[in-house]
Amino acid sequence: MNILELMDMLILFQLMTDPILREKKILKSILHSLEERSRDNNSIVRQMAVRGLGNLVYGAPEKVKKYKKFLLEALIRTLEDTFSSEVIVESLKALANVLNELKGKDIGSSFRDLTTQIRKYFDNEDNTLRALAFVLFGILAGSAKRKWKDYFAKQVRQSWVTLLLHLQDPSPEVSMECRATFHLCAPFLGLKRLQTILNEHLSWRTELNPEELQMDICRHLAKEKAELLENFYKTTITYFCSSWEEIRAVAAKLAGIILEHTDTKNMKWLDMEHLLTSLQVLQNDPSPIVQMVATQVLRDI
Repeated sequence: MNILELMDMLILFQLMTDPILREKKILKSILHSLEERSRDNNSIVRQMAVRGLGNLVYGAPEKVKKYKKFLLEALIRTLEDTFSSEVIVESLKALANVLNELKGKDIGSSFRDLTTQIRKYFDNEDNTLRALAFVLFGILAGSAKRKWKDYFAKQVRQSWVTLLLHLQDPSPEVSMECRATFHLCAPFLGLKRLQTILNEHLSWRTELNPEELQMDICRHLAKEKAELLENFYKTTITYFCSSWEEIRAVAAKLAGIILEHTDTKNMKWLDMEHLLTSLQVLQNDPSPIVQMVATQVLRDI
């Protein structure tokens, strides 16, 4: 990228925060120019272009609704950037700004793609990216009206083990955002009695005790929704291979809690041999914490 191209890009970027957008009919051409630049070979140009698209919220907030389809499609596409996590982070920030400006209004057919894309980043290595993904998922919880309510409920049910485990994320920021999002998403689980328990644990009025929350959830499912335990358990053991020792340890402990609060004779889908083998592997984990948890769970079994 030469100096002239950089200057051109900076001018476009600055214009997106300028009130001039409200006065002159130049917005449409600027948006299309930024969308084109968001496909540039240079990752810095892509990042600046995405930031420029998100800055419409500051330059002409009243135009966000008019161009919502264009903005959402462009920003969802940039979430798939395979070469730059910085571009993805910028996309998540821009999407959060746009969705907050829409204030719960129907975001149309983009809802499905947006939800699917965001969930992919819950376990990303980048702390900032993970935190923003949880923030955006929480924003979507407030936008899941009418048409998309059932679809989003399904996405939450597929994600609640992930949310539960990341309450103990190694990053305090991610853990905090995860807690807020879990609280917002809990009603979509459709478990009214469990809802009260989740509210008590996840409310900011109380200090969070993740292990007690896990026990309460497993106790409730074993008693009233045993059919949900299979997927709950199977998702849990996939985290035995997590790249974070904290998550591996929490997953092993959660698997033990599931067994402790259920009748294994009724868990016909439970492959005990596979579980024992997996826990034995964790006994040789590089992390002493994971080793200790795995050993304790094996003793309890």
